Amino acid sequence: MLNRGRRRCWLLAGLLLCLSQVGAACQPPPPPDYQIGFVRLGDRLAVYTPICPGDTVRAIQVHAVPPPGKSGNSVLLWEAADPVGTGPAGTDTRDGLIVLGAGFGTVRQAPPAQFGSTLSVAVDTADGRTYSDAVSLPEQVAQFPAGTPLAKLSFNTDDGQVSYDTLRAHFEREITCR
Repeated sequence: MLNRGRRRCWLLAGLLLCLSQVGAACQPPPPPDYQIGFVRLGDRLAVYTPICPGDTVRAIQVHAVPPPGKSGNSVLLWEAADPVGTGPAGTDTRDGLIVLGAGFGTVRQAPPAQFGSTLSVAVDTADGRTYSDAVSLPEQVAQFPAGTPLAKLSFNTDDGQVSYDTLRAHFEREITCR
């Protein structure tokens, strides 16, 4: 009698374990977690982070980071502040589109000739927000002619290539604007 009770106990424990694993497998995948997308405009690499209406970009930092699975320190590649109203970045910085290495009046660290493929970017805005992300870029980054309207672009993120509308909608779900 005691043996049968033990067997039932083990059987019940095994059944509960199986059910918990099946239940865990039925969970929806986590939502994407990205704040910045990358795109090539002409021959220049650019980043886009949706920002709140009325907010403006104030500064940017770009670091080279070790590839996934490798250890090492990040290295500052470019740091700039005070976007200018004309030039490659032009007024696009008001919308969160930044051509790397251009468009800022104050350069604290001059940009390299080429940016690498594993980058960490932090964008500071006038509202006091910081948007940041680290991305391993694919060999072929989404590419568009310089001057393509922002809403027609698509961007590389850690979750693959996404359209402007998708990145903007994700931002609006995740960030509360004042």
